[in-house]
Amino acid sequence: MFIYLRLNPNKKCILHLQRFLSTVTTRFDPCTGCEIPCTTHVTYPPEIVKEIDQSNMNNSVEKHRRHLCIGQPFSHTQWPKHIKNLQDGYINELERIITEKQSDIGYPVKLTSAVVESSNDLKQTADWYLFPDRIKINNVTMKQIEPIIDKLFIKDQSIIKIKHKTKTIEQQLEENNNLPVFSEQITCERLQGLWVLVCCHNQRDHRCGVIGPILVDEIEKYIQKTDRVDNVHCLKISHIGGHRFAGNVIVYPSGTWYGRVLPCHIPLLIDAHVASSSSNDLKEKLKPLLRGYLDTS
Repeated sequence: MFIYLRLNPNKKCILHLQRFLSTVTTRFDPCTGCEIPCTTHVTYPPEIVKEIDQSNMNNSVEKHRRHLCIGQPFSHTQWPKHIKNLQDGYINELERIITEKQSDIGYPVKLTSAVVESSNDLKQTADWYLFPDRIKINNVTMKQIEPIIDKLFIKDQSIIKIKHKTKTIEQQLEENNNLPVFSEQITCERLQGLWVLVCCHNQRDHRCGVIGPILVDEIEKYIQKTDRVDNVHCLKISHIGGHRFAGNVIVYPSGTWYGRVLPCHIPLLIDAHVASSSSNDLKEKLKPLLRGYLDTS
């Protein structure tokens, strides 16, 4: 389309031109309706935005049937490129045991580090957050790793039955209240509500390192604003794959993975996964961000 102006255009003509240009240049996010770039919410640095992959990200999730987050009081800025190289050696030992027992486990387990506050001063100790089971196992020492792996993943003694299940994950979470039993020194508790996990692994890729903490701040603000502190929880986690699609977010218990998440998507994302009559309609709006799901086959 061509626009011709006189050499000395009057104010009315200039006004029409400005309106036309604003119409053709303004883009809107398909999920939220916010302008791109958004003028209401926090935005990412332009140099980071340029590095986000805009290609198709459907089915970009590596197959896994459980996700184990190892909670320790390390800052996400302390994570090395590979979390098995964390200075206490805990995750390195855990990864070694899972790898050795992989044939007995029989399915892939996603293993990540998670940032948690802890009053526990014991070294080489961690809290385990297991999804989609939504259980937390407290104060697991390195010596206790192997028997717990045997019970949870090989003997399949948890809230969720993976190997010989007769019901869906949703049904099992609703009906089964039998927590796995460990030694007296280990306590296990049921996690309630929605869990939103955000990749913040800067040493692995600076895109998630910049974007992840911004999303976590936005999530925490929205949780406070909507008075959902007891029902919605957030964890900063390490590498999950697909940094080029940052921001990367996983929602449990559904095990839904999202990519290219922006701060303005957070209200929609949380509202869509908190049980409500309109949640299916809201999830439809999130489809452009969908990367895939936890394997529930």
